[in-house]
Amino acid sequence: MRPIPSPGLAPHTSADVKLAVVVLNFNGATFLGACLGSLTQSSYKDFDTYLVDNRSRDASVDMVRRTFPGVKIIVNEGNLGFAAAYDRVFRALAYDYIVLLNNDTVVDEDWLWSLLETAEASPRTAACTSRVLLMEDQRILDHAGGVFSVIGSGLEFGKWSHDLCSGGEPFEVGFGTGCSLLVRREAYLKVGGFDPCYGFYHEDVDLCWKFRMFGFSVMYVPESIVYHHVGGGCYQGIDESPSRTYFCQKNRLANMIKNLEAPNLIWGLGISAGYDALRMGRFFLQNRKDLLLAVLTGYAEALARLRDLMSQRRTIQRGRSVSDAELKPYMPPLRTSILEYRRMLKAHRHRAATGKWAGCVE
Repeated sequence: MRPIPSPGLAPHTSADVKLAVVVLNFNGATFLGACLGSLTQSSYKDFDTYLVDNRSRDASVDMVRRTFPGVKIIVNEGNLGFAAAYDRVFRALAYDYIVLLNNDTVVDEDWLWSLLETAEASPRTAACTSRVLLMEDQRILDHAGGVFSVIGSGLEFGKWSHDLCSGGEPFEVGFGTGCSLLVRREAYLKVGGFDPCYGFYHEDVDLCWKFRMFGFSVMYVPESIVYHHVGGGCYQGIDESPSRTYFCQKNRLANMIKNLEAPNLIWGLGISAGYDALRMGRFFLQNRKDLLLAVLTGYAEALARLRDLMSQRRTIQRGRSVSDAELKPYMPPLRTSILEYRRMLKAHRHRAATGKWAGCVE
């Protein structure tokens, strides 16, 4: 394997770093107090905090104005979703680093310091992600870095299993979760940023995939710990919510079309068709017409955007400096992906049946 080319960004000096933590919010008043309160306890203090509100209907904004007067507030004209709202932030706020943080999280006091220290170690680093643990059972992993699948989704090894990590050195991964993600703004703009049409889900996979293709690194930082309620305290499993299934379907198809080289795209589309046939057969047997419709609507949306996606594909493929072959460490073999997906399904079914996490499910 030839060396990964450097994207050529200049390093900062610690005194010059400008950093913002941006919490995206929609009707999150229940969680915002704990989230923003944990930020005030951060061991690293030199950052600005923003609340970006997608026109909440609850008391979120008033509560933050009253309780956290130091937080800068941006109120959007409507619910823009995750990708479009954060894309506006990156294009409007002139910081060296912008940290994405879910509103239903609580951060450890060294969370931010660990992310920034890792990012500053190399100008090649475009993003750093945290070790995310479930709030409902803090022994269980929600995220520990991820890799890319040939069907365009992200795969998070160890998700919903016991957290066996007691820390350790940062290491490279394929993608990091948008739940807690420090991003170098210059790199974000260089690769084109989030696709605003994604709305929710897999936008973090797409962004980090582009970072990787353009020669940047993405780091997982085990010492940066975040506790996550997941879905605003409403448990989200695999193929349970029609809305989630729809967004995941259309966005993973978009990821494939834009980011895979031609031979892998053809292979991936075939695998994707088989995957969807199996899922839709299961939905039919379960009489889940809502999930069937969600998958079909996701296909329709991807087809409706095909011209735009192909235009993005041409830009990305012309600009990339790292091939699919060189990204192989972050794109596991099909069998490995299937086994990990089956493990996650078993963990999800155990949680759905018992209300508790089994941890490592064989």
